Amino acid sequence: MRLAHFIRMKIGVLLLALLCGSLPLWAHGKVGKRLFLEPLTAEDANVKNEIDLPRFEFLSQPGGWARSLGYSFEKEIYPGRVSFVLDQDYVLQPQTSGASLSGWDNLDFGLKWEAYRNAPHEFALTPALFVTLPTGNPTVAAKQTSWRPMLLFAKGLGDLHPGWLRPFALQGDVGYERSSSGPPNRQAIYDLVLEYSFPYLEQWVRHANHGYQLDDMLRTGWRPGAILGDLFPFVEINGAQAVEHTPGGKTVFLRPGVAYMGQYFQLSAAWEHVVSGPPGWPSRSGGVILMDLFLDDIMPKIGWTPWGQSPG
Repeated sequence: MRLAHFIRMKIGVLLLALLCGSLPLWAHGKVGKRLFLEPLTAEDANVKNEIDLPRFEFLSQPGGWARSLGYSFEKEIYPGRVSFVLDQDYVLQPQTSGASLSGWDNLDFGLKWEAYRNAPHEFALTPALFVTLPTGNPTVAAKQTSWRPMLLFAKGLGDLHPGWLRPFALQGDVGYERSSSGPPNRQAIYDLVLEYSFPYLEQWVRHANHGYQLDDMLRTGWRPGAILGDLFPFVEINGAQAVEHTPGGKTVFLRPGVAYMGQYFQLSAAWEHVVSGPPGWPSRSGGVILMDLFLDDIMPKIGWTPWGQSPG
């Protein structure tokens, strides 16, 4: 029943987003010639209209498999420059006694401002502020309000001379989280994604223009060659370090995987491994699956914003 309620609620969120009502020139993470993917956990420096639904994560723990099913919704409020983000997970947490705890985690709300964009050098820099609100089930989430200022970046390596290096790109963020209510929480956050774009390789290095769309650098169709030509292998590293004598230690996740980028969606899958955890954490592994929907392409009217006008 809880899962059915979750699915109905998230379908409702998607339909509401589609009804909000022109297509930006930098749809789903395009900077110059570079098309960036949607990271699994790291914050994307590109401002856009998208919804991650679902984001499914499973991780081995001493009491069994911990699972979460979540969503993230981003909507531009000033074209290509400012957006807001909503993010939340439904968590199923096993216990060593054999029982399990389940419920909604706290809700994250964020504002992103793309302050700098350099198309020739495929570079974007975006300050952001996220607030965690104490809306979650107390059995799985601390009643805590926290603030998280961050700096997000995205850099393609297309200006390098060796052709085989040009499809590489880096995305990531750095930030600081501090609680203002509830249990004390102060930690430094850092995320990094190294990705390789086969569409970039074919379009701008090998100049295999046949079958590609110049606007988004993606192959069209469902032939095996088209699907393989739209793959983005990546490695994502996500870390957090407790600071100012806050308990918790250091946590580092390694997530190697691959993403398929189509016209309307991105589908990513990655293996997940805990490289470092707080004292007492055993070595853990699991996986992440992410579906990212490009709302601008599914419903172009979603590009409407209360301020400014969409370019083009």
